Amino acid sequence: MLIGHGWDLHQHSANRNLILGGVSFDEEGFKGHSDGDILLHAICDALLGAIGKKDLGYYFPSDESTPKNISSTNILSEILSVIEYEKFSLTNMDITIISEKFNVQDKAEKIQKNLSELLEVSTEKINIKGKSSDHYGIIGDQKASLAIVSLLLDDA
Repeated sequence: MLIGHGWDLHQHSANRNLILGGVSFDEEGFKGHSDGDILLHAICDALLGAIGKKDLGYYFPSDESTPKNISSTNILSEILSVIEYEKFSLTNMDITIISEKFNVQDKAEKIQKNLSELLEVSTEKINIKGKSSDHYGIIGDQKASLAIVSLLLDDA
């Protein structure tokens, strides 16, 4: 069994739609070189970490070598190839999204369904929790949100 852990934090942007777990919502999104999907970025880092690869920024740096506004679903697809995902079985994934800007539970079912399709696992293997920061710090001021992911991989 291999354990992976990843996280990502982005500032909010009124100029972009919210994208979480590859699902678009008609709400304020995130600044970023890519589409700013903090959840898919955290998942990518967790997958890379589980098998001892470098972090997401190594494969997709925030510069001209990575296409501007690249979809994070495309990033995930590439990372799944890098780690040879077909050789593994995702035992479970535990997700925590910390935000004062949006309600995570209102979005959890759609995100869970999309992640299950992207990762080719049943929805029961994906747990999504929403937390607040009790109005403290950059998250509490609604300037940013954070995604944290822990996962377990096993040999297929």
